[in-house]
Amino acid sequence: MLATPLVALLALAFATAPAQAATTEPSNSMAEGVSMIQGQMVSNPVSAKILIEAYWTPERMRAARPVEKPLPIEDPALELRDRPGRVGTPRSAAVPAGPETSGTQGIQAVNASPGVGKVFFTDSDGDDWVCSGSTINNPTKNMVSTAGHCVHEGDGGEWMENWAYVPLYNYGAAPHGVWAAKSFTSVKGWTKWGYSWWDFGFATMWTNNGVKLVHKTGGQGISFNYGKWISVTLLAYPSAAPFDGGWMQYCQGSMYPKGFQQVGFNCLLTGGASGGPFLRAWDNDLKFGYTNSVIAWGPDDKNFGPYFDNDVLDIYNAAKNKS
Repeated sequence: MLATPLVALLALAFATAPAQAATTEPSNSMAEGVSMIQGQMVSNPVSAKILIEAYWTPERMRAARPVEKPLPIEDPALELRDRPGRVGTPRSAAVPAGPETSGTQGIQAVNASPGVGKVFFTDSDGDDWVCSGSTINNPTKNMVSTAGHCVHEGDGGEWMENWAYVPLYNYGAAPHGVWAAKSFTSVKGWTKWGYSWWDFGFATMWTNNGVKLVHKTGGQGISFNYGKWISVTLLAYPSAAPFDGGWMQYCQGSMYPKGFQQVGFNCLLTGGASGGPFLRAWDNDLKFGYTNSVIAWGPDDKNFGPYFDNDVLDIYNAAKNKS
């Protein structure tokens, strides 16, 4: 059974981060990176599996710290200028697909989804961290959606290393295996400038024992250009107090607009929840929905993420056929 986080209504003040200088390179330009494991560029899925499982021992997973949600850049004029929005007709670029195996047993409000998992990675300082992510039913059946700061440090930093995804992580157990990332796709607005309204990314995963990720776990759909006042289900692995990161948490309700091209949801989800999906059209029997944004920033009791419009669709389309 999923635990129900306590909804907090206390508004917190945000610190204002300095804006970056203007750039001639469009913020909506694609950014790509290769996933390194233990300092190595991996050339095949067998090596990736050996290296990622050797690095992420149960002890190291337990010791990894939850990533704090980044401070946003609270500059409406800059946001409007940098991301005025390209909103088109609401559409789904992938539909949900469940796995063949049965789901969680018992009576509960929201079933745990095998298409949501815990993310583990190492930053350029050598520190180990945790985020959240969701499997996407893309054409090559190998994609994980997460926050930009869970794949890249942002603001001119580096791509993360030792990037692993554990679907349906359960207090150290990996019922669907530990999956290694092969490459990353994000956007220059995050990787180069660190703008919070661009804080999203995708990981392309190696196969595991010859099996593709979505074939093992099922995958969420993904949708773009839907309204900003819609009902959503948030699923994530918050790991900072009062949570311990051992099991998936959920929130349900209505999201709302934030800024120009961002959305929000009021619910207590602490550090480690970053990258967890805002799921539209959640099907509690199938245990899947449509990823419609990701948890990117905010205080513990508020969760904000980039609005998925045609700019995000373009990045998804560029990444969806990677193998």
